[in-house]
Amino acid sequence: MWWRSPKLCWADYLSPKAKGGRTRILPNNYYQPPASPTRNRRSFCKYDLEMAANKPKGQKRRFGIAGIINVLITNAALQALLASNLTSIAIATLISQSINTILGYTIYGKLVFRAKGLREREPVIRYGFLMIGMWLINAAGIELGSTLSLSKNVAAILMIPCLAVLSYITQKHWVFRK
Repeated sequence: MWWRSPKLCWADYLSPKAKGGRTRILPNNYYQPPASPTRNRRSFCKYDLEMAANKPKGQKRRFGIAGIINVLITNAALQALLASNLTSIAIATLISQSINTILGYTIYGKLVFRAKGLREREPVIRYGFLMIGMWLINAAGIELGSTLSLSKNVAAILMIPCLAVLSYITQKHWVFRK
């Protein structure tokens, strides 16, 4: 019928300037924000599929699962070294961080962030700097905890969430950025 408009995707009305802001500009300067594809199936189009394909799905979940495995192995070594009193806190955290570095670069780079070019020099150097920083923060946090009369083992466990958040953000935006 003549009053029905053709079924167009909302992306057909995007101005080049508005594509970054995801607004839709209709004829006669009528503004309407884009409808959610799940609420309004008519707005679902090829542009929506491209945007969904570029969004990393499950990245935080994969980081969490890989992180739990890595932390269990790394922290088991750290807890054993701290409990034995054979080494200082700095050496114990260095050994633990070395294990974390070897496991983490492969696990996080391949499985979590699905980075390409892991054998190139730049991400390896960046990851190395991150691990040195994490080692220093971990050692300082455990030392601070022990000066506050916390057990070294408890202080090491309390450092895990802080280090995990810092590690995820740094790896995502600096080490394995696309």
